Amino acid sequence: MSTGLRLSDADHATLVDAWESAIEGFTDLAETLTDEQWLAPSGLPGWTNADVVAHVIGIERDLLGDDPPNLDIDWELLPHADDLFSRYTELPVAARRGVDHAEVLAELRKTIPARRAQLAADAGDLGEIVGGPGGWQLPRGVVLRMRVFDIWLHDQDLRRSTGTVGELDTDAAWVAADRMVGALGYSWSKLAGAPIGSTVAISVTGPGVAFRVAAIVADNGRGQLVSADSIGEPDVDVALSWPDYAALCAGRIPTSSALVAIEGDPDLAARLLPALEITP
Repeated sequence: MSTGLRLSDADHATLVDAWESAIEGFTDLAETLTDEQWLAPSGLPGWTNADVVAHVIGIERDLLGDDPPNLDIDWELLPHADDLFSRYTELPVAARRGVDHAEVLAELRKTIPARRAQLAADAGDLGEIVGGPGGWQLPRGVVLRMRVFDIWLHDQDLRRSTGTVGELDTDAAWVAADRMVGALGYSWSKLAGAPIGSTVAISVTGPGVAFRVAAIVADNGRGQLVSADSIGEPDVDVALSWPDYAALCAGRIPTSSALVAIEGDPDLAARLLPALEITP
């Protein structure tokens, strides 16, 4: 179901433009990092800011068809990489650790036009199954939205680490918001365990992205998005800023760190907030 947010029904060209804006903004930001900031913790387990940049390069190079790095890694020394997906993302990061700051940034800049050309040539049906990161077979539109979402999140990771603010009202931010909101029904019904018939509304107040969405647990036990105007007074009504909502959905901050206004059932609200996280 469409979330109804801006860009929820975007076409291929619009999503490519959002990807380009996201990766150009990410690269511009990465190029401002001092040597100290480059090696500073990113806030993600086991990764510095340099590792975040290497990760973005690695996924984009994978989609360009580069072979994965051939490394012999002792995974016991990297406890944050404890499953198949995290080890897939760790390999290109490990391959670039210790590589000169300027060389990594040059590789990132070189990757952008190659991927732009690839995406422009791949302007097919968004529902067609194509190869995604790690060889996953996914709809073309899902792969493209995943890349916009991932790059925008990592831009925000660098900003959180360095104390800078930006990119909060870009097309990429709206694509990220759409992905987060799309998971609300599942988060409400399955992860928070809300009973049949219960409703939740979330108001995201900006800065940048702002919207109000709602979900209900249907008779079949599944959560579904509904118009916030259609549910009357919800069982749980939550309001928070866009940066806090994005950080909660991405698992970047604990629920105790978010400034959240809550009305309604406090037990259901307490179960909802951690259930918003959608990233692996």
